[in-house]
Amino acid sequence: MRPGKWSLAQQARVCQLLADQLQSGFSLQQALTFMRTTDSRLPAELQQIEAQLVAGVGLVVGLKPYLQENIYFQLRLTSHYGDLGPALARSATLLTLMATQRQRLRQLLDYPVGLLGGMGLLFATLQYGVMPQLQTSLAPTTTGPRLTWPAYVAIVAIIGFGITGVAVARWWWHQPTLSRVRGYLRWPLVGRIFQAYYGYYLTENLSQLVQSGLSVKQMIQTLQRLPERALLHQLAVVLAQLLDQGTSPMGWLSRQPYIPSQLVVLLQQGNTPEQLARELTAYSRLQYQRLVQRSERGLAWVQPILFTLVAGLIVMAYLRLLLPLYHNLQGVY
Repeated sequence: MRPGKWSLAQQARVCQLLADQLQSGFSLQQALTFMRTTDSRLPAELQQIEAQLVAGVGLVVGLKPYLQENIYFQLRLTSHYGDLGPALARSATLLTLMATQRQRLRQLLDYPVGLLGGMGLLFATLQYGVMPQLQTSLAPTTTGPRLTWPAYVAIVAIIGFGITGVAVARWWWHQPTLSRVRGYLRWPLVGRIFQAYYGYYLTENLSQLVQSGLSVKQMIQTLQRLPERALLHQLAVVLAQLLDQGTSPMGWLSRQPYIPSQLVVLLQQGNTPEQLARELTAYSRLQYQRLVQRSERGLAWVQPILFTLVAGLIVMAYLRLLLPLYHNLQGVY
């Protein structure tokens, strides 16, 4: 059976505890043993990961089935060329933010979605329960409720939208990651959140690579070892092609909407690797703060949008059902 990913909260807790134990001087095996012994709420798969570690399998490889892909890619890079402890702590911070915002989103959706469900039930009851009986009583010579042409159009439209949605989704997931990322940035409301996330993600990984002391060619080769679907892998492929052609990649980078313009400026300043690493680390923190701010603003729009939708459904129900009923009653009395 294929293992399922841990929840975001579980991923964050495991990464944070591992970072804490490594900072305290524990080895990886000691950290896993201590965590399993002292916290029964942690995932049971930690025992299997510890056994794999004893057998010579790397920690990040053992964690792969249970982590978000981007988190795994980031830890995989760091495990080869950086300090794993701080990388685990940074991953825990990002995962905690994601878990907290997802929980808040669910809480914000509870009441509006319940209200939407109630409106849908009311609409269906009026349309298919109350109205046919009233029409029969007001016009007894009719043969009973029949589907009108608007109903047929609605049914065909729903089926058509469903088929189109499935086809578009399949097409979307077969697109290169770079194309999908550019598409995410054009989504209304959440596009700016994606932009902040990818800005943070790319800056954080680049700072780790610069701190490792690798040359540009070595960085690109390292990124190309990641799975083909990884954003970092596809970026490295494009950069390698540009460098092989003798073209500076800065022009191409500056045209990518998911790459912050300030990041390109930092890369063009010609600072020493040590200074550049410090600047990238500081800038990644700014990008993280921007991600938090934009996600908070995005969540603030959730309930107003849904309540507006509920109000529109109420008006539509009135126009579609109650007004015809009013006219029928006028004809009788």
